[in-house]
Amino acid sequence: MLDTIRVKFPISPTDFQLGGWTCMTTKVKDGIKVKYVYNPVIGETAFRFTYLPEAYDGHPMLSLELSLPKMVYGNNYQMLESIEETIKLGNAKLAKVKDIPILDLAEGILIRLDICYNHQVGDAVDDYIKALGNLDYPHRRTKGHRHEGVEYKAKHKTTKFYNKENESKHKEAFGILRQEITLLKGKDVQEFLGVKKPTLLDISIGQITIALKGELQTLRLLNNSIATRNTALQNLCEVYGDDAGIYYFGLLISKLDKSRKQIVNKTSTHPRSLDRKLRKIVDAGIPLTLTDREEPLPPLSIDL
Repeated sequence: MLDTIRVKFPISPTDFQLGGWTCMTTKVKDGIKVKYVYNPVIGETAFRFTYLPEAYDGHPMLSLELSLPKMVYGNNYQMLESIEETIKLGNAKLAKVKDIPILDLAEGILIRLDICYNHQVGDAVDDYIKALGNLDYPHRRTKGHRHEGVEYKAKHKTTKFYNKENESKHKEAFGILRQEITLLKGKDVQEFLGVKKPTLLDISIGQITIALKGELQTLRLLNNSIATRNTALQNLCEVYGDDAGIYYFGLLISKLDKSRKQIVNKTSTHPRSLDRKLRKIVDAGIPLTLTDREEPLPPLSIDL
């Protein structure tokens, strides 16, 4: 449900508390910018504190970044069940951290938010990752990481699918294909939650479900299996007839090897015409990718 967050507070540590922090200075046009950092670890939880005596608005700002599941469970592959209980346990952990003011996670303003879901796909994790690497996300760059995962990256927003067992190094995470949305900018978090000063208490299961399903829909994966070559050809011929079905299948195969721009250049097809033809494939319930497995990969779904 939730993974890493970053929250900010209009709070200043005392001079005594800052004695345990690391002071960093940077030269700027108007003088010197001062920043303090503090990264204590309690158990499996790493707390990343940053304090700016004078932030962008001229006021002091203390921020905290941490993985909520690691704080609650000691690992980052289990999904949280309750935001309220997470806040309660988090505040108890914070009370044990030396050299910081008294903080309440419920009052921190969210400026980074990771929402996630564990798709249980057994031994097919790498097959999904390979197939996902062929998909395009509008206005984002697709970047594959061999045997690890795929990310659809924009400047401040990223959607990832990755092998949670490999990433977490926990064998208990076998079979988990992690879907994760990262919002790295405060304004994006505000827009997502519809609140000017969003906190953890503003997050609902419904919002998370809609966002995760929306990402699957954008990739045309929601309620659609990932076809094999045989099932894709069969389905396209059933929907559009043999001649058109074979044509669309050939276009799908070309899309696996070439970008839209490359296909346009090689075929002299207008980009809008190519988009219409690719949409025909999607309208037949076939995402623009295939699997090498003998059977289609089942649809990914969200059940929170």
